[in-house]
Amino acid sequence: MMRTSLRLGLLAAGVLLAAGCGSSDSPGTPPPPAAPPSSIPTGAPPTSNRPVPVTPDPLTATPPAGTTALPADRVDTGALPAGLPTLVWTRGDRGIGVYGRAGGCTEARLSVVEQGADRVVLRSEQVTTGPGPCTRELVYPPLEATLDAPLGERRVVLTGAVP
Repeated sequence: MMRTSLRLGLLAAGVLLAAGCGSSDSPGTPPPPAAPPSSIPTGAPPTSNRPVPVTPDPLTATPPAGTTALPADRVDTGALPAGLPTLVWTRGDRGIGVYGRAGGCTEARLSVVEQGADRVVLRSEQVTTGPGPCTRELVYPPLEATLDAPLGERRVVLTGAVP
């Protein structure tokens, strides 16, 4: 019994030694490049074929063509619910706009709530339009309103509501 174990041990050591010495490359030859990693199919299309959203991401967006972004220090977003875009822009001296948020059974609306001497208050709303069934996509359409007087140096207070 002991002899059989010793024989198997010696045989295993010999196989390991032979496997390590079986290379025909010379000592200075670099090893061949590794094979590219295999990928696991996920069923998802390649990223280069994914659709590009028509409306820019409002969290990193620039204002629409022909408009000018209002500096962030002139916009108060303290009363704006989380998830609603904060970018405000002007079009000419009386046009003002924001990106709204809408989706399957909701639409976006913008209203001018107050136009005082020191500030303009805007309300961006995501309003439910039907009972469903609803899809789960979100879109961020540009919304604009016209002020009674030029914005000038007035601050903009952005408020909002989501369902």
